Amino acid sequence: MLKNIIKTFKPLIITSRKMSQLSGNEKYSNWTKKQLIEKLLFYEEKFEENTLNSTDSQIISTKKEDKKNKKTTARPFDWSKYSIRHIALKIAYFGWNYSGFASQGNEEDFPSVEGHLFKALLNAKLISDPSDCNFSKCGRTDKGVSGLGQVVSLDVRSNLPKTSPGITPFKSNNNNNEQKKIEELLYVDILNRSLPDDIRVLSWAPVEKDFSARFNCKSRKYKYFFVRGNLDVELMREAANRFLGTHDFRNFCKVDGSKQIINFERTILEVGIDPVQYKHQDNPLEFREFYVFNLRGTAFLWHQVRFMMSILFLIGQKLESPSIIDNLLDITKTPAKPNYEMASEIPLVLYDCEFDNLKWQYGRDSDTLFNTLSRLYKHIYGQWYIHTTKSLVYSTLLYDLGEMPLNQLIQKNYEMKELKTQNKLLKDLVCSDNNIITSSTNASTSVILGGGKELRVRNYVKISNKKTCDTAESKNEKYNVKRIKLDNSETEV
Repeated sequence: MLKNIIKTFKPLIITSRKMSQLSGNEKYSNWTKKQLIEKLLFYEEKFEENTLNSTDSQIISTKKEDKKNKKTTARPFDWSKYSIRHIALKIAYFGWNYSGFASQGNEEDFPSVEGHLFKALLNAKLISDPSDCNFSKCGRTDKGVSGLGQVVSLDVRSNLPKTSPGITPFKSNNNNNEQKKIEELLYVDILNRSLPDDIRVLSWAPVEKDFSARFNCKSRKYKYFFVRGNLDVELMREAANRFLGTHDFRNFCKVDGSKQIINFERTILEVGIDPVQYKHQDNPLEFREFYVFNLRGTAFLWHQVRFMMSILFLIGQKLESPSIIDNLLDITKTPAKPNYEMASEIPLVLYDCEFDNLKWQYGRDSDTLFNTLSRLYKHIYGQWYIHTTKSLVYSTLLYDLGEMPLNQLIQKNYEMKELKTQNKLLKDLVCSDNNIITSSTNASTSVILGGGKELRVRNYVKISNKKTCDTAESKNEKYNVKRIKLDNSETEV
């Protein structure tokens, strides 16, 4: 069979090869009219097929492009279909990576907690405009300060019908006339999916339309963590009690003339300095025992807690006596704030904000509640694990350095202040009251600022002898003069 096929088509193949070597005229000169027409029809058919395939490919490509454009160009969100309700959110954040809680208008250069919160709210279509959502915040924490109980209030999108007075209603199901419960949005889960790892929404609460996180807050509680070291904690406790009550705190804050504040009275409700963890006998780094300064008040001035803590550190170091607090609170004795350093922002936490009759919620029912709390706990645990592991790495090196013998470290032309080097380790020097290695010409003092920060000063100057800033009245007046000049120049232009 195969031999017969080859025998039949062999002449045609030979002829075709010969023809392919001829020019156009010679190739078709011996063809009949019928053969030429058949060949022409054959090429026309192939051309039409190729054209059709090319057109189909273009159509398919166009359809794919249309689909792609439809995906990228989202349909405008129809806010008219939804109701709006006023709620409060409780938020935790670790502020070390942020320029403060409040947005400064430039999130790229100065990222803020508020900026990330607004971004998450917009992505979830819970608000349409940050400037038009009746937003209020309980506290305005500064750069590097954390918050574990910050509260904000705002208007957000709701699943409840517009006629609902805030109570979860029911609606009819057209198919079987059964009553179906309308469930509210899971605000905690929705927002946490869009927030960074160091910002979490803890819970939400329904509130009245006129509720303000700032003005309805009864009290705010702060915590400031510090290492005991050589500080006299009992003396610090005695001094801290002098803050209790209502006082003029202008000498414990930063005065901003643009705010035109004339009332610096604030009320401190509770103070306390308590151990965070107790010292263990087998702890190789005993000086790492942590304490916390607990403080609760109705409201606070700018940097007030950090300036209060700075004075307590000076008292704990016995560089100042507790009576310095009385002098600073008495504006007849100290009418303007002395120019002293402020404590570090890293250990400061806005711990809690107190309100009346707020019912904090996590989920719609027992299942969503526990699922939400489980996810929240696991997330915080993961972050804790990362930072604790990093802390252990530092602790390992710290322990190794602390075990170094002093007599092998001190140069002959240096001397130890009231501390013998025999059988002493580096950690013994750090933990001692006289913890400075000095030569006869290089004496200095370390002023503790918290958060691992210290200020080295050649000769410590008492608070009462320091230069003072301008009075609050003077700063307000200078700002007003500057503003009037600016307004006049703009009017002339």
